[in-house]
Amino acid sequence: ALLGRFNFKKEQVHKKVSFLSGGEKARLALAKFMVTPATLLVLDEPTNHLDITSKEMLEEALKNFQGTVITISHDRYFLKQIATRVIEISDGQFEAYSGDYEYYLEKNEAAAEVDEKLKAQEKEVANSNIKAKSKISKAEKLRAKKEKAKAFSAKKGGQKAKNAKRWN
Repeated sequence: ALLGRFNFKKEQVHKKVSFLSGGEKARLALAKFMVTPATLLVLDEPTNHLDITSKEMLEEALKNFQGTVITISHDRYFLKQIATRVIEISDGQFEAYSGDYEYYLEKNEAAAEVDEKLKAQEKEVANSNIKAKSKISKAEKLRAKKEKAKAFSAKKGGQKAKNAKRWN
């Protein structure tokens, strides 16, 4: 009766597990989960080989599960149905969000907007620093040019004084 709920036909009930397809193995694991008490479930892409009916059964079973479920999934619909807390792992760091998948999406989007604003501000500061350095550099070059011109004038003026004839 239980295997029938997981779409196993009479001829499949006595099949060896090694001869089951990926979807059948996933449905069998789900049936086993329903009858075996546990406090922790670790699920890696649990919906990959399931048909719609089996996915719905899994969602319902997980909603009623009293223990902790850790799942890795790219199935957004599935996550929206079962997640009560999301931990995002990225670049060796993790961020925890206490709320459902929609809450995570909202907070993640808000954080991304803040990051973009910060990056824009940092870029603006960097550009203003470059402009300021450029202005300082131009001022230094102009000052150096004036000093060279002054030194050249003084040198030239000194030569005239040496070569000048006196009229006394």
